[in-house]
Amino acid sequence: MNIGKKEKMATTSNNSVADMTTISEIDEDGINYNLRLRYSNDIIYTYSGTILIAVNPYKCINIFNKDYVQQYHMAKMGSLDPHVFALAEAAYRSIVEEKINQSCLISGESGAGKTESTKFVLQYLCAITSNVSSWIQQQILEANTILEAFGNAKTIRNDNSSRFGKFMQVCFNEKHTIEGCVIQDYLLEQSRITFQGPGERNYHVMYQLVAQGQTNKEMRENFCLRPPEFYRYLNTIEDISVDINLESRKFNELTMALTVLQIPQSDIDCIFKVLSSILWLGNIEFMDIDGERCEFSKTDEEIIVILSKMMGLSTNELQMVLLLRQINVRGNITEIPLKLHEARENRHAMARALYSKTFTWLVNKINICTSPGKDFNQFLGVLDIFGFENFTRNSFEQLCINYTNEKLHKFFNHYVFALELSIYKQEDINYTHVEFTDNSLCLELIEKPPRCIFKLLTEQCHMPKGSDSAYLNNLHAEFEYNPMYIKGLDRRHWETEFGIRHYAGKVIYSVEGFVDKNRDMQQDVLFDYMSRSEHTFLCDLAKSQDQSCSNLIPNVSTNQRGTSKSKSTVSDQFRQQLQSLIDVLQNTKLWYIRCIKPNSLKQANIYNESLVLDQLRYLGILDIIRIRREGFPIHLTFSEFISKYKCVIRNKTFSNSLNDILLVLKELKVPETEWQIGKTKIFLRSSAIEPLEDERKRIRCANSIIIQKNWRRYLNNKYYMHVKKSILIIQHAYRGWKLRIKFLRIRRSVIIIQSRLRGVFAREVATALREMRRVDEEMKKRERITFETPTNDYKAIEDCERLVQTEMKVLTNMAEHMNNSIGKSIDKNTVSENNSTEDGSAQNIDTVDLDNLFAFLTDGTTVPTNSVIEEINDTMSSLVQDLDGEELSKYMRGEQNAERELQSIQYIIGLGIEREELRDEIFVQCMRQTTNNPNLEWTDRLWLLMCLTIVAFQPSKLLFRYYFSFLKEKLEVLDGKLRQYAQWCFDNCKCTKVSTRLQPPSSVEVAAMRRLGTIVCRFFFLDSRTKAIDVHPTDTAIDAVQKLADKLNLASIEGWAIFQSRPDGEEHIKSFEYLYDIISEWESKQNSPNSYKRLSNASTYGENRFVFKKRLFKPTRELSQDPVEVGMLYAQAVYSIVKCDEFPVSEKVALQLAGLQAQVALGDPSNQPKPEYYCDINSFLPNRISKTREQQFWIPILAQAHRQYGSSRNELTAKVLYLSCVMQYPLYGTTMFNVIYKGYWSFVNNIILGINCEGVLFIQPEDKVIIYQFKYTDIESILIDPSDSFLTISLNRTTNQSPRLTKDDSIFLDLQKCFVFETVQKHEIGALIISYYPSLSNWILSNFDCTKKGKGITNEDRTRLYQNVIICRRQLIDLNIVRKPHESGGFLRNTLRRLSKHRIEKLRAEQRTSPQDHGETYKGFSHSFWAFSKQQLTFCLSSLTDQDETTMVQIFDSILQFSGLGISGDTIKRAEDEHTRIVQSIMDKCMRKDSLLNELYLQLIKQTTDHPDANSRVNLRNWALLSVACSVILPSTKVIRKYLMAHLKRCSSDFISEEGKYARFAEKCFLRTQGTRRRQWTPSCEEILCTTNRRPCYSKVFFMDGQYYSFEFHPSSTAGDVIQIIKKTIGLQENSLGYALYEMLGNTERSLSNEEKVCDVMAKWERYRSVSKKDYHPSPHHQNISRYMINSSMQPQQHQAFLFKKHLFCDAYINLDDAIEKELLYHQILHSLRSERYPITEMEAIMLTALQAQLELGDYSDNVNDYGSVASHCLPPRFVPNIPHGAVAMHHQSLKGMLPVEAKKAFLNLIQSWPLHRATIFDVMQSFTSNWPRMLWLAVDQNGIHLLEHRSRNILCSHEYESLISFSPNMNSLMIFTGTEKKQSKVILSTSQAFQIATLINEYSEIVKRR
Repeated sequence: MNIGKKEKMATTSNNSVADMTTISEIDEDGINYNLRLRYSNDIIYTYSGTILIAVNPYKCINIFNKDYVQQYHMAKMGSLDPHVFALAEAAYRSIVEEKINQSCLISGESGAGKTESTKFVLQYLCAITSNVSSWIQQQILEANTILEAFGNAKTIRNDNSSRFGKFMQVCFNEKHTIEGCVIQDYLLEQSRITFQGPGERNYHVMYQLVAQGQTNKEMRENFCLRPPEFYRYLNTIEDISVDINLESRKFNELTMALTVLQIPQSDIDCIFKVLSSILWLGNIEFMDIDGERCEFSKTDEEIIVILSKMMGLSTNELQMVLLLRQINVRGNITEIPLKLHEARENRHAMARALYSKTFTWLVNKINICTSPGKDFNQFLGVLDIFGFENFTRNSFEQLCINYTNEKLHKFFNHYVFALELSIYKQEDINYTHVEFTDNSLCLELIEKPPRCIFKLLTEQCHMPKGSDSAYLNNLHAEFEYNPMYIKGLDRRHWETEFGIRHYAGKVIYSVEGFVDKNRDMQQDVLFDYMSRSEHTFLCDLAKSQDQSCSNLIPNVSTNQRGTSKSKSTVSDQFRQQLQSLIDVLQNTKLWYIRCIKPNSLKQANIYNESLVLDQLRYLGILDIIRIRREGFPIHLTFSEFISKYKCVIRNKTFSNSLNDILLVLKELKVPETEWQIGKTKIFLRSSAIEPLEDERKRIRCANSIIIQKNWRRYLNNKYYMHVKKSILIIQHAYRGWKLRIKFLRIRRSVIIIQSRLRGVFAREVATALREMRRVDEEMKKRERITFETPTNDYKAIEDCERLVQTEMKVLTNMAEHMNNSIGKSIDKNTVSENNSTEDGSAQNIDTVDLDNLFAFLTDGTTVPTNSVIEEINDTMSSLVQDLDGEELSKYMRGEQNAERELQSIQYIIGLGIEREELRDEIFVQCMRQTTNNPNLEWTDRLWLLMCLTIVAFQPSKLLFRYYFSFLKEKLEVLDGKLRQYAQWCFDNCKCTKVSTRLQPPSSVEVAAMRRLGTIVCRFFFLDSRTKAIDVHPTDTAIDAVQKLADKLNLASIEGWAIFQSRPDGEEHIKSFEYLYDIISEWESKQNSPNSYKRLSNASTYGENRFVFKKRLFKPTRELSQDPVEVGMLYAQAVYSIVKCDEFPVSEKVALQLAGLQAQVALGDPSNQPKPEYYCDINSFLPNRISKTREQQFWIPILAQAHRQYGSSRNELTAKVLYLSCVMQYPLYGTTMFNVIYKGYWSFVNNIILGINCEGVLFIQPEDKVIIYQFKYTDIESILIDPSDSFLTISLNRTTNQSPRLTKDDSIFLDLQKCFVFETVQKHEIGALIISYYPSLSNWILSNFDCTKKGKGITNEDRTRLYQNVIICRRQLIDLNIVRKPHESGGFLRNTLRRLSKHRIEKLRAEQRTSPQDHGETYKGFSHSFWAFSKQQLTFCLSSLTDQDETTMVQIFDSILQFSGLGISGDTIKRAEDEHTRIVQSIMDKCMRKDSLLNELYLQLIKQTTDHPDANSRVNLRNWALLSVACSVILPSTKVIRKYLMAHLKRCSSDFISEEGKYARFAEKCFLRTQGTRRRQWTPSCEEILCTTNRRPCYSKVFFMDGQYYSFEFHPSSTAGDVIQIIKKTIGLQENSLGYALYEMLGNTERSLSNEEKVCDVMAKWERYRSVSKKDYHPSPHHQNISRYMINSSMQPQQHQAFLFKKHLFCDAYINLDDAIEKELLYHQILHSLRSERYPITEMEAIMLTALQAQLELGDYSDNVNDYGSVASHCLPPRFVPNIPHGAVAMHHQSLKGMLPVEAKKAFLNLIQSWPLHRATIFDVMQSFTSNWPRMLWLAVDQNGIHLLEHRSRNILCSHEYESLISFSPNMNSLMIFTGTEKKQSKVILSTSQAFQIATLINEYSEIVKRR
């Protein structure tokens, strides 16, 4: 029943059979009839079991498109009609399911269609592996195109005959996708190069090249090509007609294929030059000279010149090769002239050698390009080898070809027949014996040693005078009686021919040329000359070696050519290759395609039954059908059968016995005729195995569904339970949180109520106590007055002494406490010895002699030793390693000169200011050296140092009490100047307002302190008056203001401030700054190399001075009632009007003000005023007004103004009137700063930024007109750039602004929300804004670190956060992520005998004083495992391999070094660059592997946990490193990420220490990094420095006008984030789309994807710079984006930069109403014009230059003589020299009166006249067609892609995005498929911007899809 069903399925409507093994009665005629019947219906494929029979249709049949590919994919072989796709699918399925290599053998006669079948197999494999790179697909397919052109030729039997064999191994990776392909070639027919038989042609590539030369003039000239009739190698027998157009199209396909294979264009050109040289070689004739030698004819000499040009050789070298031959006898080279016939044969040999080398080079190049590397698992080999050949004249090549077919036929017979029958015989299977053709005798005749045809030929080749005739005689003598050997057709040909009876028939071979062809004489002299050719390709070609079979996978050990002692011949090499192929085939599963040639006419629809029958016979098709039908092709062992099919029966509890097998067959009712059981195997026919397989698949599918159902149920149930549990946890946490909040509110309310009540009660009690105290003091006062006696003085002294004794007791207790803590580590032996001494001595050990502790130390002084004092000394010495005691000693002894002494004082006090831990040491050293010091001068210097120190910084709280007692004691015992020093220290140590100074004392301060005085500073006023006051060292600026106000009788100091006036500008001195620090800064700048000369004034340096003036002005413009303040405001107003010209006063107003000013200065005018009173015009009028007239004209005018406006007014009235007039100006009270606006608007960029009490103003510098103003409440943020002089002001989105100008300008300013200014006074501006509006102080004081305390952290919150950390630690332990620490008890047990009692007690003390365990020891993991350690780890915290553990132990050592700890825990110092190197090294190692990254985070969390000093440098360094890691990459394990977040949240709750700030910063980095793309590069040095200082990263971003901004961003910010920052900063609207951030590398640019991290790009740049720094050589600077970049700060070696510009030009993305976008597009178009990305005509160039001149120069004037500079701004460089200036001037003149806005609009409109003006243009090269130029433009826009002629508007072709099937970029190429699925066209473009183009096309395609 199954057989019938299969026959019915496989039978077509015409009664032809698809699988001929199903025919019951079969014979040769039946097979032939079935094939003919199917062939007549265009059904060319038929099955013979698993063997596919293909009949060549000689026409195109539409059964190979993608529809058929999809139809046969995943289909079982036999379920559909026979097809080559079905066999390819079956082979591919075997690779996927059986994991074994496959081979497909395609055999048949020449012209039977083997090459086409190979193409279809490869095409199918590439199509079904859809996820393979299209480049791999195309490279494999195009390799066939190349090999066909170079290896195929027309023969009398086949128009596309393969003249070589190839075995293509298509390699698959573990995902079963194509990884690559390896090609092995066999025996290229070289003789075809120089000779073709009648009706045959040379190789295809020769005709294609010549045809292309006829259609392409450039190629004809470059390769010296002539018509095909000209070349003798193309017309050896008869003239061959060539279809020029057809061959030219094929040549274009060939060049495209070479491009796809990534062969450089230079190599392609050299290949064609070699081919052209070969053709020219055939035209050399030679002239015979006396029969002994030959020479060149005149024509030959011309050819030699052409060959010299093509091959890069000299004419002499070519003459040597062509006319002479060399003989090497024992090292002596002899040159012998060639005879005529020898020269011609030598010429042929040269041509054959060149072509063979080229072909071999191409195969190797293809293999390199398509090499799978080591990433493949299995391969599918496709063997396309020459078919059986029998021509009229058969030569050596036909013998090798027919030998190959004999070998493969033998292999096929053995595989199909002999092997099958031998298995049947071994297993005792009943079968019908099938006779098959055995060709073993024929193979033995050809190859079996010691005497065979090939061996005799090799012997003849090794003989010095071996010849063809001698070889033929040896054959006749040796094999005359061999049944497979034929001497010849008749006796007439016995001397020239021999024959062999092959399996396909007898073949007669002509022996002529056998010996020479087998020798394959190499042209060593030619290749030696070629190795020195000027063409690199020819040098490589000459040096390349032919491969024998090294490309096969797997390799077989074979001898390569020329490697043996005696050089192997062609037959030997070919035999080795063939044997290697057989070895490979034997290890693969074989599939056969038998190709049948239907007729010899190469015509369609003709079926020659006799010809087909002959092929069927020698192909063994009938035998195959019989053995497939009568045999049992499926063999399974008993165990394999049971294990495979036991699932189909119900009872599965059985063993692998014979009865069990029968049970399976019986269960499924398999007919007994369809199977047999042997000794160890069961044999089945296909009809039996199919129902078994179907039932097995059905059961497996049903069971798989059940398993999937249960598994999905389990997963869903697990997910449901997880969600339910999570919901309960959230509910529980929320309810608990809600109740806690409620409880906390109630408790806090209760506490507030209690505190209020207690406050009421306490205040009542305090009132009563104060009243009682007052009464008591009054009574005591009266008693003292009444009973005052002299004894009271003594009582006061006693009280003072008692107080001192109390202080001493306190210090003694401190010392005892220190002694107790240190004494625990004292050796017990020493303790016992001390106990045996006297009580007095024991008491001395436990007490501290404070007098000796701080006593003066000299070399001669002996101080009693005390262990406590020594311990304190050692501790202090370890803490103050950086304090140079020798420096203090030299200063004290007076061994230095005055200058050096001053430097010592500044050095010591500077150390104390810089390092807080050294301050107490300085005080202690000074006290120590001044106590009992016998030298008065030394003591004087030390007290001077102490006086300077006490006003610089204060002692700590711990030392302050003793220091205070020390001073009180010294006040009693000292006298004279030393007592005054002590009194100074005593007075200043009680000053509570003193904070740390920022600068060491200046020389003026030191000189003043020597005389125990202060500095007298002179303060300048704006009316040229000065005041001198005494300034104390502790006086701040506000103190000086108050002193000045007291001296001037100024009623209020509100708004008044002191400024320091320096040569580089004026700066406000903040109220808390010390004036002595300012003086010290002046002195330090004076001593610098760029300082200015010091003047005689002691209190100032050079032009530095203190200026007193009004800084803050009230909103109301009311005059002060204080006449002093009025006078000072008047002076400041005069200074602003006359000197600074800050107000836009007219000439009339200026004269009114000058008259009032003259009245104040000169009093009432007399009737005849003296002119000299008014001669100083600039003191009355601004320079802007005074320069309009000469001085002699102004004097009477000023006198008149004095009389008119100032007469009869007193001084105060005149000042009031002056101020009243000035206050009317809006700019009064506005502080002005000169800034540069970094943005796009219609105003000038150099403007004035005004700050007043109401807000911020933008002012034009020329006329002082307010451009724009807004209030402080409208400001959203103010950012001060940390590196560059940039100030950014961002406004709220709902700001109501007050525009002051035209409608267009107001529209622009209303839209803009962000302004960037460049100014060196950025900090001064920020401080002034804070003073007026303190709410903005958070932005200005800290732009990045959020110091807001969002909510109070309670103890409950801290406990909860800590418990979260504990929970995470236990999870790490339970999941075995961390490794259990080594036990320390074993160490103690093993070393008890070696430790002294002292050591044991010390260990116990350390154990007792160790950090608290907090009760968190869990499974042996104590708190010390998780907490900070300053010792080197001996093991890792997590489980790692030995190699990784060694790496991470080294990394922990690096962490210690970075934090400032050495291996032993000692502090070390390192430079900043060393720190960044350490961080980069750590991150570089850990980013490569997730396990190392997880270990790094565990180590960093450990080092930042419970450090003893949260603010220490070591701890903050560790936190800085953790912040860097969080900003770069997060741990891969979820539990470690959770632990990290818990750790950060816990530490973030600390708002007091610096650790909390770092923790909050690291938490922010964690959240920003989470969910972003993984970093590829280790962070750069700049990123590390910014992150470790808790600052954002920053980078310069250039714009198309050459300007740049410096933007701040987070280390994890992507390009999309930075684009939003840029848009906000420059004022672009939020809906402005299509912009991108580009990275510029030299002359190339690449757009960053929105997900790409900017810091990653910067890190890549740094790596690039570090690698190329050593090899850098200065070169001409690359062309910048504009002329402005040339003058920018970019150095020549810094090729990298960011560029912001428009990326996508869609209609919806462009808004020209936005002034900012319009400006950006304008500059981008300018750059495109300069870069020749717009094709413009000469007339357009003139118009553009004129419009640009109108923009830059304004209206036309006669002064403009040269438009070259203007043209260089908007035209390509090649246009600039040739621009007609007269035409430009004429057009410029016609634009008179055009506004800049209109000129810019006209400029853009002119550009928009080109339809592709919005396209992005790329320079590309093409080589796939000769009809187009080589250089092209590729334009990509919103409509599609367009190919244009280079620098032209001529569009060659356009493709919309809907017609793009696919596109694939490569390193230097872009491949694009266009058209439809049925009809595709391919475009290959060479460009270095392939990936950039592909990205742009993809982005536009996505936009089109969304439409």
